[in-house]
Amino acid sequence: MIGFSENCAQAVKKGKLANYKQDLQKQLEGYTSFDNKGDNLLFSKVKALILDIIHNIDVVDQLTKDQSIMASQNTNDWMWYKQLKYFLDQRSQQTKVGMCDAFFDYTFEYQGNAPKLVHTPLTDKCYLTLVLGMKMGYGGNPYGPAGTGKTESVKALGQAFGRQVLVFNCDEGLDYKAMGRIFIGLVKCGAWGCFDEFNRLLEEQLSAISQQIQVI
Repeated sequence: MIGFSENCAQAVKKGKLANYKQDLQKQLEGYTSFDNKGDNLLFSKVKALILDIIHNIDVVDQLTKDQSIMASQNTNDWMWYKQLKYFLDQRSQQTKVGMCDAFFDYTFEYQGNAPKLVHTPLTDKCYLTLVLGMKMGYGGNPYGPAGTGKTESVKALGQAFGRQVLVFNCDEGLDYKAMGRIFIGLVKCGAWGCFDEFNRLLEEQLSAISQQIQVI
């Protein structure tokens, strides 16, 4: 991902996005014709790489269709500026990940080779809102009907940041004391908390819980 961010930025500056797209397509052909010889672990790794490459080709396509970035060859153009990017900070030797002007340390939480989420334009919007919310010191609240991928998007963003994401399903039985214990655990281990069905909490509990969140 660091390599893609650097190579794509260079391709934008030199006006060689079409050439870079061909390189990515060759990589994709290499992965799709790969023979895993019945090794399931290797198969899941290659599957994750294929999904990443497809998304990278999609990003290059979006950039190629954008007339302003093709004309200016400027990496501060919105279409590239809003993408999820990775780079290695030469001074601190720390990997950074972020969007726009909001960058955070990649935290290297081992999460195994979890199945990848297919990347769509709506995923990008969700990521952008959450990342810029974090930059301002807030959380985020993806909103929508059941089964549309709100929780999966938060988990996928956590995976992109190298963070552990702990998902909790809220119901009427969860009071502010129980939530307080969950918050303490999250703060101590540095994980993200994803609270499903948060609106199902009772009004009086929500009031107390919002005070705890404000402190954090």
